[in-house]
Amino acid sequence: MNIVIIGCGYIGSEVAPIWSKKGFHVTATTRSPERLEELSRVAQKSLILKGNDEDELIALIANNDVILIAIAADSPDHYESAYLQTAQIFRHLALEMDLPRHLIYTSSTSVYGDHHGRWVDEESELFIKGDQAKILYESEKAYLSLQELGWHVCILRLAEIYGPARELSKRVKLLEYHTLPGTGDSFTNMIHKTDCAHAIDYALRHNLEGIFNLADDDHPTRKELYNQISDKFRLPKVKWDPSHKPLHNGNKRVSNHKIKGEGFIFRHPHRVLD
Repeated sequence: MNIVIIGCGYIGSEVAPIWSKKGFHVTATTRSPERLEELSRVAQKSLILKGNDEDELIALIANNDVILIAIAADSPDHYESAYLQTAQIFRHLALEMDLPRHLIYTSSTSVYGDHHGRWVDEESELFIKGDQAKILYESEKAYLSLQELGWHVCILRLAEIYGPARELSKRVKLLEYHTLPGTGDSFTNMIHKTDCAHAIDYALRHNLEGIFNLADDDHPTRKELYNQISDKFRLPKVKWDPSHKPLHNGNKRVSNHKIKGEGFIFRHPHRVLD
């Protein structure tokens, strides 16, 4: 099986060795030339893919059975080019090429918006506010529309990712001399890097189609979570300023029951306080 990972960054570089060890031929793309050597250690082929180069994408679609799109925008200003324009180009090329493929796309649970602390699942209404959420939603729609052309499409809505190099304890240590805006009373939705990678592999192995949430079982408020970390590592408590708008919008608790119902078992169902 030939697989291409478009945007082989924090998550893609965790998935690539899983597939390589299974004997699949993995191609990893990056926008950063300095990452080519690193990717060559986890994939059979690594290459630079800058922007939405149609000629390059035509070759990647033609030569691979499976496409994992795990692009991460460098900044909010790049959301449209990174997410929506890529999705639109894929639809355009799918119409032109008539080569149905298996596509897995990593989206975000931020598309649900603010549900005032209520539970949400894949059938919940999306309260889309702001350009970024709208772009993510429109990107999902564009990829799902490929099903009409015979493509197998799985969209994984990822919660806030943490794990090696994104340890929660390091985050709290960095906040020692800062005051965070808001009260910290919104629920957290997180997923460990390892579970992201294995869920992507599971989606491929079990031919999952449609939309699935990826979030762990725990949903403490952000204040509760940071206090737990502070207690464990004997760090000063994070300070909060309720007079300012919080950094993390969209108070909700994201259900993971759908992907569990497909048989997926989380390796880190409970928050790892490293």
